[in-house]
Amino acid sequence: MKLHLTAFLLIVQSMACAQTAQAWNPTPTAHSAALVAQVLLDGLWAPSDARMGAFDESGRCVGAANLFSKGAVTYGALHLYGDDPATPAVEGLTEGERFSLRLLLPKSGESLTWYGPDGGVLLSGWTDLGGARLPGFADPNGVVAFHTGFISSTCHSSGR
Repeated sequence: MKLHLTAFLLIVQSMACAQTAQAWNPTPTAHSAALVAQVLLDGLWAPSDARMGAFDESGRCVGAANLFSKGAVTYGALHLYGDDPATPAVEGLTEGERFSLRLLLPKSGESLTWYGPDGGVLLSGWTDLGGARLPGFADPNGVVAFHTGFISSTCHSSGR
């Protein structure tokens, strides 16, 4: 029975990941902060064709960009967009709102969530910086590490 339940949960998780792949398009606004980091996957440099995204607590994509490689290192650099108060719709983050980071692997369609050192997935501290780098994610030598399976990921940044 446990094997059937485990198989079922893995299938459901895979289906959910594939469905979220289409929702990785943020609405750009004039309010943003940049996130820059080196990106690892299972202890190796993440594939440069992967996509990293930021999502608010409602699951709305508030920033996404394809990874890129410089030399042997893979980087993620994206803007996390804020809500435009002049519009009725909520397009992005509000001051101080928490967000999560995900990695989309194009070959498998798998979406991995980043887990922080405390085991949580939500990061705090977003503020509109007019596109400047977000504290804690401003150092291009900082690392965001994703893992497949059920292993927690970690983030090491000199600003944290």
